[in-house]
Amino acid sequence: MDRNSAWKTFYAEQEAALRKGEQIAEAYEFRAPPVDPFRLLKAERKLIHAVGEDFGDAFDGRIRYVGNRFLLCFNTKYNSWRHSGTHHSRVLFSIAHELGHYFLDRHRKCLVTNRRPHDSFSEFTAHSLIETEADHFAAGLLMPSYLVRKNVNRENFPKIDNILEVRRQFDVSLTGLLARWTQLSDFPCATVATYQGIIQFGWVSEPLRNQGCYRVRRGHAPECRYFKRFLGQNDPVSKYAQGDGGGSTDYWLDWENRSLDTAEMYFAIPHSGYVWAFLMCDEADLSDDRFD
Repeated sequence: MDRNSAWKTFYAEQEAALRKGEQIAEAYEFRAPPVDPFRLLKAERKLIHAVGEDFGDAFDGRIRYVGNRFLLCFNTKYNSWRHSGTHHSRVLFSIAHELGHYFLDRHRKCLVTNRRPHDSFSEFTAHSLIETEADHFAAGLLMPSYLVRKNVNRENFPKIDNILEVRRQFDVSLTGLLARWTQLSDFPCATVATYQGIIQFGWVSEPLRNQGCYRVRRGHAPECRYFKRFLGQNDPVSKYAQGDGGGSTDYWLDWENRSLDTAEMYFAIPHSGYVWAFLMCDEADLSDDRFD
């Protein structure tokens, strides 16, 4: 069996949930960013009763089928962080995640059948299939390809300010946007999440997958000197910070004997303690003779 078969399935499952989120965004006629999940809650109010409160660390979102409709709870604790709109983008993502459990057929059927509350921690922090599907639904809903793709594919090497501007336009979290950016990119790139210097999870763009690169090096401590310097300056992760550097795919990706140079961006996210790395490779390098 192809050693990448499991990862191909993993990406296929993500894509299905992403497409469902995009279909819902299009069905509700979102024609410009940002996509407001409260519009969906209002439209579905006969079937969804939504409650927002500060639930502390209990959950980011909870959904349960009660009587003949769904009770959707979302945690507003993140509104204590600086934000521009009525709610912090993390709250909006949590609502979109719970809507994933509502709109994804298998999730909805499970909720109706067992009638138990389902608690979630969103924004790619939980790794069960049902949670990653709901996260990807949320990403597809809030950042549908028909709205965001043109921003992603303007250039091979975007600047940090370009990414932050797209985040502002769509009113989404930086971590959610980095994941979505990689999923939609026509250029070779990857997003990698690290915790205390160790790679936890990540995604690679389609151009890299087409070259047989599917996996980040989970459990590995990248030896990239720029990353290590950034990590040393932000240990522990107590406030937001960003930086850049360069290195090689060897530090981050499990790609057999292949290797490309990388331009890198680093983001320290205080509420999760994660440091995210966004890696960019030169598109021209993919046609190098060493890949023939």
